[in-house]
Amino acid sequence: MEIHQFVPSFAPRDAIGQHALALRDLLRELGANSEIFADEIKPGLESQARPYSRFHPMPSKNRWLIYQGSTLSPMAHKLSERREPLIINYHNITPPHLVQSWDFGASVATSIALDQMGKLSTVARGAIAVSRYNARDLVELGFKDPVVASPFIPHQNVSPRLDKDTPRGALWLFVGRIFPNKAQHDLIAALAAYKRIFDKDAKLILIGKRTSERYALALESYAEKLMVSDSVLQSGSVTDDELAGYYHEADLFVTTSEHEGFCFPIVEAMRHRLPILAYASSAIPETVGDGGVLLKDKSPVEFASAAWLLLNDSQLRGDCYAGAEEQLRKYSYQSAKMQNLSALASFIPPLQKEL
Repeated sequence: MEIHQFVPSFAPRDAIGQHALALRDLLRELGANSEIFADEIKPGLESQARPYSRFHPMPSKNRWLIYQGSTLSPMAHKLSERREPLIINYHNITPPHLVQSWDFGASVATSIALDQMGKLSTVARGAIAVSRYNARDLVELGFKDPVVASPFIPHQNVSPRLDKDTPRGALWLFVGRIFPNKAQHDLIAALAAYKRIFDKDAKLILIGKRTSERYALALESYAEKLMVSDSVLQSGSVTDDELAGYYHEADLFVTTSEHEGFCFPIVEAMRHRLPILAYASSAIPETVGDGGVLLKDKSPVEFASAAWLLLNDSQLRGDCYAGAEEQLRKYSYQSAKMQNLSALASFIPPLQKEL
């Protein structure tokens, strides 16, 4: 039995790549011949994946293909032309309208990627979504009855933060790429309101690759306009150890993102016992559950007021920590293993005996 995965870009510390690695290891434990093939393999990962250009075996009745879909890729069309059963593992694609005014090229690419995904619905054996939100997207793209299975999230050996009231000098933390759909400009506006009303010493750290340089520069200009440039840091990409340090030192994890298919950093924040304040968009309410405070209104004063309350109400934080523990059990390796195995077995008959 062969079950191979196909990932457009295989990169270090990438959520989809980490999910694919864990799934590959699980499939190998079950006795499958399982490899990862990618269009792009970043340096340092050459031993973990193979170039897709080398995948050209004759079709086999004993082979299944899993496409980890999240972006535009020439693999999508090529896989659709093969005769083996194809399964889509969908991580979501950013809607073009959220990036069009900032990066026209990216908006075109995401539009084509969505079209690719829609065409795959006519040939795929089935689809697995990492959230209910993603499953609804798949239905809109033409897939019938997608199955939901939580993604594999790499285990981290962390020492949870000690809870504390933070009346002054609060440190807000956002983790994710600098890109228009992440809406970091709303965080900057909220921080400006927070500094003006509650805490003049508060700061915001934005951790993540500057995927859109134009948007990143606009964030810097916006911070200057609101007179908070000294309080907003764009750190760029960081190492795992550096990221763990930021989680440990921060007082509050914040996100005002307009679109997330799951949002792995929320789970990371829960593991570090960091209070979470999030705008309730897309899949974020699913991922947060009762493990944080969700807002339907992210206007600056509303967000700032909620941040102050969460940072200064120990009972509220305690309730959130309890909810976070429940979410962490939901997203444990064992839970993800059983969900993904069950989902795959519904499309790959030889796996049914493993249930």
